[in-house]
Order: sequence, then structure tokens, then C-alpha cells
Amino acid sequence: WLWEPATGNILHTLAIPRGQIAMATGKASPDATSFELVAKRGELSNGIISNPFLEHAFTTVAWHMKVTINADGTWSYDQDTHIKVRGQRKLFHHTDRNTLTKIGEPTPNALASKKK
Repeated sequence: WLWEPATGNILHTLAIPRGQIAMATGKASPDATSFELVAKRGELSNGIISNPFLEHAFTTVAWHMKVTINADGTWSYDQDTHIKVRGQRKLFHHTDRNTLTKIGEPTPNALASKKK
């Protein structure tokens, strides 16, 4: 996840071990409580690239994600991946949604804090 305050641009990258990479983009203001990101097959700035097998049999056409920052400190996401399955006329919608809760403060990497 990257957010550029000057432009409001958001960038989310995802690498899936089975052979797919996606980069979704969106916009959000500093006080936003929700924002959306999109990646599309064939785009150069917010695209999806797959290995030959996935491209042949399970072509990912688009990936949409809506993120909501909740008043209780949790955040939720709702995403829909549009997949063209070989031999099927309709797109398959792989959906996922969840709410995430922070369980503690981050622990700095001890090796990164050692002075050389």
C-alpha cells in the first residue's frame, strides 16, 4: 500500500504465488473514510499480469476493491475479481470481504535499529 498525500493517489500491489501480479489504483483525501481501487487486464498503470496457464484458462479481467475505515478503528474491505473461465460464457465473480482489527502496536525490527 502506498498513498501520496499531494495527489491523493493510492497504489496497492499484490503478488499471488500461483503466478499473478496486480496493481490497483485509486484516490483518497486525507480525511477519507472510504476509497476504491481498480486494476484491469491490459492496463499499463493499474494492470494485471498472469502466467500462461492462468491467462489461457482463467483470465482475470478486472479487480475492484472498496476499503472502509470504520469509526471503531477497524477497517473493512469488499473486493470482486472478474475472471473469464475458459469455456464459460459469463464472467465468474470471485468475491471476498472482511473486517480487520488492529491487535497491537508494531514492533520495530531490532536489526534495523542497530547502529553500524
